[in-house]
Amino acid sequence: MPVFSLNDVTLRPLELDDIDTLYKWETNSELNILSGWIPMRSRAAFRRRHEQRITEPADNRYTFGIQVEERLISYVELAMIDRIERRAFISIVIGEKQLWGRGIGSIALRILLDYAFTVQALEKLCAEVYGFNMRSQRLMERVGLQREGILRQHEFHNGARQDMHVFGILKSEFYQRYQTIFPIPGENTPT
Repeated sequence: MPVFSLNDVTLRPLELDDIDTLYKWETNSELNILSGWIPMRSRAAFRRRHEQRITEPADNRYTFGIQVEERLISYVELAMIDRIERRAFISIVIGEKQLWGRGIGSIALRILLDYAFTVQALEKLCAEVYGFNMRSQRLMERVGLQREGILRQHEFHNGARQDMHVFGILKSEFYQRYQTIFPIPGENTPT
């Protein structure tokens, strides 16, 4: 998997050396409250699972580490890729809280969207965000996703039923807003 950069933010493949950092973020309760609790695993079980995800990735999921100043600070995912319907879901976790609010997430998502539309030839991307996670809702809107609806009391999370806000962006909407960073030689790339 190649490396992509824009404005000093780089998306790169995750490496086995990243697993301890990922585990630190997975066991951070504040991140889990915002993004959804996942079953707690021992460090060894977490390592086994992520070694497999890194060395034998699924065909319907791409996970990229977000690197700033040569340091892994986060990750983004393109998941549940449906190649027939040409759609997928995106997600992002900024693991280093001191870097929240600096625009890194916006740039990383812009690169991921471009990769999904230009390189993977998808036509629609979606994201689901908890109703209480206003920061993530604003991020989705800032990069161009539109609020498509609310799944009321959709998930049980943090001791209560939570609304899930659904966001989406179409390929044409992305290209109206951004120029691709992935020009394909010999092709007329939308601008």
